Amino acid sequence: MNFELSLILILCVVTIYMVVIKIFSVLFQITGLPKNISKYQSISLFTNCGFTTSESETITKNKARRRISLACMITGSFFSVIIVSLIVNMISSFTLEQGKNTYLFIIIVCCSFILLLLFFQIKIIKKFVSGLFDKIVSFFIKKKNKENILTIVEHFGNNSIVEIYLHIIPDILNNKTIHESKLKNQFNINILSIKRNKKMIEITRNTYVNKDDILLVYGPVNNVEVVFNNEKINKDSVSQVNQKFNIVDLIDNYGDKAMVEVKINNVPVILENRTLMDSGLKEKFGINIMFIKRNEEVVEVGKDTIVMKDDTLVIFGPYQAIRNVFIL
Repeated sequence: MNFELSLILILCVVTIYMVVIKIFSVLFQITGLPKNISKYQSISLFTNCGFTTSESETITKNKARRRISLACMITGSFFSVIIVSLIVNMISSFTLEQGKNTYLFIIIVCCSFILLLLFFQIKIIKKFVSGLFDKIVSFFIKKKNKENILTIVEHFGNNSIVEIYLHIIPDILNNKTIHESKLKNQFNINILSIKRNKKMIEITRNTYVNKDDILLVYGPVNNVEVVFNNEKINKDSVSQVNQKFNIVDLIDNYGDKAMVEVKINNVPVILENRTLMDSGLKEKFGINIMFIKRNEEVVEVGKDTIVMKDDTLVIFGPYQAIRNVFIL
């Protein structure tokens, strides 16, 4: 094999190499991993670098992701052998006596490849191609998949925004409106949007979800998995899932401030073993605890009051600050 052909093959293999990494990244995203983690772990596995982080536990604890990671490592090893072989062949076929045409060919091919890479790094082009690629891969996977596909879009402390491709309507939502399902009351899950037949539909308390809808929901990710993976739901499982998370319900808005009810399942750090005065909740965040309900009785709130697990608080203050303290 001559030098020119080896160089072209190497660049073609490198291009395919990058495309395959992208495919594995999308596959990880389809199993529910966030985009940034999917990309990092795909590169790590494919290049056989063996980076070990806490993120890797999200792969080893999931059967589907373990299969993808195994395929990723094997494919990466295969490509590494091919690239090394082509590089060795190219070097061995190169001599200093190569003519000017060969050097000109090297410059043209390498510059063209670099320009092509730079072109696809343009923000608009990169976003378009990446989005199109994601949709193509996801489409074929989702069409064959018979389970709901959960993809974590973003984390917010104990809660997450999750995109759900609905192949199977969960029992809790089957033939029930969103209001009748008690999805928010039981699991603290809010449905943010529903895409149906490629169009966004208006959500009301009387909305039903349909098969093949694409939902965007917000809530504790464990709860989302329990509900939309159709795991067996009983009172004990609901209690175990919810006991780690505070449940925040908006009572009323007043501009950027709000009246909010908070069920304390996990005392925030700022209030842990501290009185309200010591916590600086009002001074630092402008948050006022109006009253506390404890064991079905209303507790008088004073500067020496301590918030306890299982309390229900009624709070007034900046809504975002309340969320930061009691959720994030």
